[in-house]
Amino acid sequence: MRALVLAAVLAGAIACSRTTVPPPGDGPPPPRLRALDFSAHLTSEDSTPTRLTGEVRVANRGGTPETLVFADGCPVRVRVYEARGSRMAPVWEGPRDCPAEPIALAIGAGDSAILPVPATSAEEILVSGLPDGAYRVTVLLAPESRVIEIEAGEVDLRTSL
Repeated sequence: MRALVLAAVLAGAIACSRTTVPPPGDGPPPPRLRALDFSAHLTSEDSTPTRLTGEVRVANRGGTPETLVFADGCPVRVRVYEARGSRMAPVWEGPRDCPAEPIALAIGAGDSAILPVPATSAEEILVSGLPDGAYRVTVLLAPESRVIEIEAGEVDLRTSL
């Protein structure tokens, strides 16, 4: 009897451990923290050098106010990855210099707040010897010692025509 129970438990564990692959075109689900939803919109200006701007929206779907506290004056950071490369680590992250003062962001129940993505140029990103080309960009928030990384899309970074 004990072997039968163990076999049933193992079969259930194996069935539950299957990986579900999302359909093509679907990205990862938007990140959440408590009752907060996060989304990012990145704009790539068609200029030379390429310039990235955008915003992060934090929506409070809960019934009580929420406050996020960021350790420094840069609540939003940009991370850049090789689009088709083998490296899993970011090839660039910025801004590099941030004011030391913490920032608190209060969001009422049912409200949203917008945080600007720091304007970044391709020259800043590619200065370390990276070539012009396609890169994957994420936006990083680190409130309350947590890390929230939001997919922002792929951009073509160019320092010259």
